[in-house]
Amino acid sequence: MRRRLIGGMQRLLGAVRSAPVAARFTLPADEPLSTLPALLFDTETTGLNVRRDRLVSLGGLPCRGAELQDMPPLDFLVHPGMKIPPASTAIHGISDAMVATAPSLPLIWSSLQLAWQGRVMIGHNIAYDLALLRHEAERHRLPFHPPAAALDLGLLYAGLKPRAATITLEHVAAEFGIAIGGRHTALGDAEACLGIWARMLPALTRIGVA
Repeated sequence: MRRRLIGGMQRLLGAVRSAPVAARFTLPADEPLSTLPALLFDTETTGLNVRRDRLVSLGGLPCRGAELQDMPPLDFLVHPGMKIPPASTAIHGISDAMVATAPSLPLIWSSLQLAWQGRVMIGHNIAYDLALLRHEAERHRLPFHPPAAALDLGLLYAGLKPRAATITLEHVAAEFGIAIGGRHTALGDAEACLGIWARMLPALTRIGVA
């Protein structure tokens, strides 16, 4: 079962991978979920179109399984190179003034690539975040070296609760008793994802996945 899950994680990145990279990290097929090197991750953007919209903030928490590692989190505001639509500011609270002196993506790109290399990127609707990052890399002509694999907490929840009517982050967090602090901030949502992941692991173990 673990072998199928790892294979599924690796296939999930098929739509967002760039050209092959030499010596890319691969996960052992029998690596338990409880010890996976992971990055709980989230982004905030100018909108929902991965081809057109831009990154304005990102947050990431390096973990081993669901245990935080003694490493600094990722917590960046990013200058998007465009005006942030008022409708987007109304959701995540990030204004043009807040990113006026923030670094552009190329200035922090090496740090981001290093943070997720050799790790499973875990988040809610994580395929969106990865697709956005890939398009941002293409726009800035930056190399995109994807993480080792990705796990979508919404899809995992749907597998655990096939009759669930919704798999929104708010609903999944509530189901696992996780309070979301700083909703629609990248680091706040990454912290919520970590709480969900920690509660989800025992459920996955009970069905023989972890």
